Amino acid sequence: MEVKPEELRRHLEGAQRGDVLVIVAPPGSKKSGAMYQTVQDIILDRNSRLLPRTRLLWATHGTKDEKSLGQEAKGRLHRLLDPKLNLFARDLFEKPWEVVTVLHGWDYCEEKNINYHEQFDGARSSVVTVISQAHLPLVLSNPSDPRFKKLLEDVGLIVVDEDPVGSLIYTLKGPNTTASPVTPEFLEVREAAGTASNIELALLRLMRRAQGGEFDDVAEQVVNGRWKTVLFSLTARSFWTALSDELIGVSPGFSLFGEAIENAITDARSAVPGDFYRLFEEDLLSPEKTSARFGLTWIRNRQGNVVQMRFRGDVLRVIPGDTPPIVILDAYASQELQQYERMFPNHRVRYIAEWPFTPLDIEYADDEDDEEAIEVDRKNMANGKQVKLRNYLMAETGELTRGHAAGTLVLSYSEVTDFLAEKAPAQRWSWRFEPPLPDDAIKLRWWFSGRGINAFDGRHVVAWHAPRRPKTYELHTLAALAPYCPEERKQLNAHAFRSELLQMLHRGRQTNYPPGETIRPRVVLFFNPGDLPKEWASCRKFTPRLKFKRYSKNPLHEAAVQVLAGELLELYGGVPHACLAGLGLYVPKPQERALWSLAEPNLRRALTTPMASSVAPVLTEWLVNPAVLQHRLGEYSPADGTHTQLVVEILRAADCSHLHTLKKFDVPVPSRLGTSTTRVYARSQVEAEKALSQVLK
Repeated sequence: MEVKPEELRRHLEGAQRGDVLVIVAPPGSKKSGAMYQTVQDIILDRNSRLLPRTRLLWATHGTKDEKSLGQEAKGRLHRLLDPKLNLFARDLFEKPWEVVTVLHGWDYCEEKNINYHEQFDGARSSVVTVISQAHLPLVLSNPSDPRFKKLLEDVGLIVVDEDPVGSLIYTLKGPNTTASPVTPEFLEVREAAGTASNIELALLRLMRRAQGGEFDDVAEQVVNGRWKTVLFSLTARSFWTALSDELIGVSPGFSLFGEAIENAITDARSAVPGDFYRLFEEDLLSPEKTSARFGLTWIRNRQGNVVQMRFRGDVLRVIPGDTPPIVILDAYASQELQQYERMFPNHRVRYIAEWPFTPLDIEYADDEDDEEAIEVDRKNMANGKQVKLRNYLMAETGELTRGHAAGTLVLSYSEVTDFLAEKAPAQRWSWRFEPPLPDDAIKLRWWFSGRGINAFDGRHVVAWHAPRRPKTYELHTLAALAPYCPEERKQLNAHAFRSELLQMLHRGRQTNYPPGETIRPRVVLFFNPGDLPKEWASCRKFTPRLKFKRYSKNPLHEAAVQVLAGELLELYGGVPHACLAGLGLYVPKPQERALWSLAEPNLRRALTTPMASSVAPVLTEWLVNPAVLQHRLGEYSPADGTHTQLVVEILRAADCSHLHTLKKFDVPVPSRLGTSTTRVYARSQVEAEKALSQVLK
């Protein structure tokens, strides 16, 4: 069901300053398009209950890239408004307005040689100013700043496209780094200079105690199995109690502590919000001492040494309640978790959810059997390891893409998509078939970068990895929204995972295509997403074209055996082991080599019959090009084959149920080859003998 402009307008008519309206409508319901149209109606309507001369701010995740939501918004709004701005929409005695401008960030301005501050003058004379969400707290929390005051003049509505939580949480970090600059070294310099506040000296003493292992038992621990390290996080009651004890009998010196933080930052662009100092003082003086907004972190490396000791802090940038009405477009906003009440505590939040969801049809790779799990380790892959699994996943993705004209969108982390684009051999996408896929058949996108983008409509969506954030996102970052309750942080983290996952899986717009249509895109995950709400997704297991045995040195061998055995069974009613050996699946014994010399010509003749291509498609291609097996079936090496039971177990593990009933029978070989027997896999002795006879006749 599509969102209609008149539906949004109806809700906006009563909006007042301090209101936050959250539009909860499914991805693909054209809520952004409806909002564009609503903006046009408001701008051109002199009788709107919003300001008579109304400007708007439109905030998106990004504005820099040509395909960003910010640039899309600029283009869409310009096309709607430019032809229709008329005498009734502006004041004749004022300078004519520009229709839509984009307010860029510092980095873009430096790159393009744009004066960052002059942008604000131009924005004031535009109908709509598109900004990044990163600008939202700066603009709304600093109304006394001349630049932001000018930008906000006549703004009657703010539209936020997608969840803005990342821009509303401030994490203490230094210039050109994501790490906090408040380290023992920084504090020791201030101690030696005699400029340290009592809070700094207390923190330094806590750090020295932590280095000695005093807090290891009460700190939360995050183990990194790859690097054999443990991250320790001292926060909440343990941190505040210890810090308070260190400050007994002395004045904390909050203002001096604030000066120290400012000195540590050094970059004017990364100014610490006043909320950081206010909440630190509030948490320190709180009798409950349960806030997790601040604390100490350190790492104990594999040698047992303590490194990267830091004071950390994560706080909400609190927006004043007297803002123009704010409309947020967020398909998966959670009223149950009070998601936006936490982000906008000074506002009146209302969720509008009038549009039903059509569940995504998701296929996922099962990981109950760890050996058959196919998710590749992203760090290993980026470092050029797990090459067989990477090539396998590229081939499986190519198989999904073949025959789907719209192509496929691959989702993963940026390090993986960069590797696939720049270093992985492109021919691996088309390894199992000819002709190769077109250059634009497969597009790559990374998590946390593409919400709302419509450029991939109709494509299959294949996710190689789950969008999991570091554990510190739950422990630290979300403490800004839920400082007092670990369980609430856990729930918010789970919601953030599901929201990012489903938003990006919707990039192919599967639900806009009726079930059963051949052009309907598929959504495939190479991992298990866990439980997803049934109203949002219907999940079923994905069956790959070939099975991959994760811990095997010959991971595609079993799948190759199953495919070729299935085709031989269709042709002969049984599977002579000599044929499997002759086709390169097993190391042939001398007798099997002799049998294959007789069987191969007969097999080739059988594959020229009209029905052969339908019952034995891979062998039919082998008839023309023997090397094709290493493409159609992946790459495999011949196994030993001595242990018959291992062969039978492979047949019984096949997806094809016809192979499950096969057993090993010993069938006499022709007298000219001796008096021994050879193995044939069949349902009975009679069928085994018949199969060998047909192969050798």
